[in-house]
Amino acid sequence: MLEFYDIPYKSVEKVLSEALTYFHIPVSDVSVETAVVSDADIRELNRTRRDVDSVTDVLSFPSLEKVVLPFSRGDYPLDTDPETGAVMLGEIYIARGRAEEQAAAYNHSPAREFAFLALHGFLHLMGFDHMDDGMRAEMEKVQDEILLKAGITRDYEEPEPVTRTGFAAILGRPNAGKSTLINALVGEKVAIVSWKPQTTRNKILGILNREGLQIVFVDTPGIHKPRNKLGDYMMRAVKSATDGVDAVIYVIDGEKGMDENDSERIRALCAGKTPVIAAVNKIDRVQKEKIAEILLKLNEFKNLHAVVPVSALKGKNTDVLERETAALMPEGVKLYPEDEYTDRTMRFMASEVIREKALRLLDQEIPYGIAVSINKYEYRPSGVLEIDADVICQKTAHKPIILGKNGAMIKKIAEYAREDLERMTGDRILLTLWVRVKADWRDDEVMLNNLGYDKNKDI
Repeated sequence: MLEFYDIPYKSVEKVLSEALTYFHIPVSDVSVETAVVSDADIRELNRTRRDVDSVTDVLSFPSLEKVVLPFSRGDYPLDTDPETGAVMLGEIYIARGRAEEQAAAYNHSPAREFAFLALHGFLHLMGFDHMDDGMRAEMEKVQDEILLKAGITRDYEEPEPVTRTGFAAILGRPNAGKSTLINALVGEKVAIVSWKPQTTRNKILGILNREGLQIVFVDTPGIHKPRNKLGDYMMRAVKSATDGVDAVIYVIDGEKGMDENDSERIRALCAGKTPVIAAVNKIDRVQKEKIAEILLKLNEFKNLHAVVPVSALKGKNTDVLERETAALMPEGVKLYPEDEYTDRTMRFMASEVIREKALRLLDQEIPYGIAVSINKYEYRPSGVLEIDADVICQKTAHKPIILGKNGAMIKKIAEYAREDLERMTGDRILLTLWVRVKADWRDDEVMLNNLGYDKNKDI
């Protein structure tokens, strides 16, 4: 396998891939590490490993004493990584400053110079050298042939990278695993997760950043029939999430199977102009036969862009889902900074994390009537983040249950929430929770507005 560290140009991977092809070596049969480092680091490598005090443009450190051509992995049993089965060829280090200087001196692009140096270093790993005129001529001949095959000519310029960026809405029934999936795709905690349905109440953006790619995933509440004004708000969030997106990912609960409601919704989505991907989730929890039944039903929908069985919890096939979604994103500039992974503030995330812990720890009949309101979110002069919040319930009888005996339950909720929030923020946190009763708050428009569920807000 080819591994790259801080490589600024695609030309390096391109030429090394061509070199493996030239020697008829499958990429999985060998391990080669290539890194771009500072000139100071190259000097230090020369000092410590070659006893030479100088800056060279490239350094190679072969792992094999001798490479026999044609190459066969079986010839090197003692040099094979037991985990990957790859023969370790060695390491290549390119000096960034020296490479850029030489590109300017030779009047060709840095991309061409970096590719040339990477290939030069690779040939050293393969046993080529320039100790005398004959060896030099042979090495240069092979070098020129590989560069030509890779298209890395003297006038080579790196093509401008294409950036794809867009929005993908994640829809599905309650408890299908949408929030777990968006967290797995983004690689950060964006949405709270619970085994209880209708955990997500707002439309939340999770932002995935890759080189040349930004996908803004829109997490939504589970599709259900609203029973109060909070439910109405949640269904408005679902509808607004599908407006103007570039793709829709419909999540099917592999454990519960695909019902007629799923079929109707997928059929309606496929009738629109937005491409639809069906993600069959929780494949780690069910027999293959059940997943096969769902896939058979999905075959009936000819307009589906793709069908991807996944395990959001285990991260299985989420890379496939990412690729299928990326293919639907239009070309354009990234919409969010690369260090952002959600559009929500940490104040909002704090309220959601507290609610998540309450959902997990309290009895099943209580959490649907729970909300969290942040009263204080500020840093003390000592640097400690102080968070003061109300846990709101709608029945007086629920308050002692939430508090627990001698306040044990609310303390446990606060403890678990604080641990999660400290991991997310990197701060020391002082979290204080209070329990407040507000009867029928889910139908109280003023209360809903205060909690952020504003019916007039553009969601």
